Amino acid sequence: MTAEGNDKSSEEPGFTFSDKRRVDPNTGEVRPEADAQSASAGAGEEPTADPNAEQADASDLGVDIPSDASGLEDIEPEAEPEPGSEAAGYLADLKRINAEYAAYRMRADRERERAALGGTIKVVEALIPVLDEVKLARDNGDVTGPFETHVNKLVESLNKLGVEQYGEVGDEFDPNIHEALMQQPSDEVENPTLFLVMQPGYRIGERIIRAARVGVQQPED
Repeated sequence: MTAEGNDKSSEEPGFTFSDKRRVDPNTGEVRPEADAQSASAGAGEEPTADPNAEQADASDLGVDIPSDASGLEDIEPEAEPEPGSEAAGYLADLKRINAEYAAYRMRADRERERAALGGTIKVVEALIPVLDEVKLARDNGDVTGPFETHVNKLVESLNKLGVEQYGEVGDEFDPNIHEALMQQPSDEVENPTLFLVMQPGYRIGERIIRAARVGVQQPED
């Protein structure tokens, strides 16, 4: 009977269990497995990166980054193509086109300046009769009140365009900018000098719009 009892006990299946306690009963410390599980189960918390995980490297992307980049500025440009090669021909054509374009821009700028100057000269030529009347009225003291204000604005506008009125009594006569309508000898001057300005002259820079019409005193021999 004892043998039969022993046989039945040997045929009964055994059982196992896993210790899921967070605290190690032997050391009293929190087990790392339990700590990791509690951290991952926290609400709103993201798993932390594994410090032993491999970090992405620029070389993995096919980028070669030198350890010392201080010499990048010393890289010399590519050499000129060999004379007679196809690349040299293309480069020569490109240089020629650039030179032609630069010359074209210079010509266009000069033409634009000449056109602007020509337009200003035409406007001043049309205003010269009015300006002569204004000069005569000023000499007679008739430019006063509101009329004087308008005259001053007109003169200021012409000055902004680079228009200059010239010709004053006492100036030395210059045949390049003065037109002598009257001459008389005088022992008071050593050089030909203006003693009368009948009509002032107008110019823009070195460009004479109208020469000043003057009377000139010549020194006596």
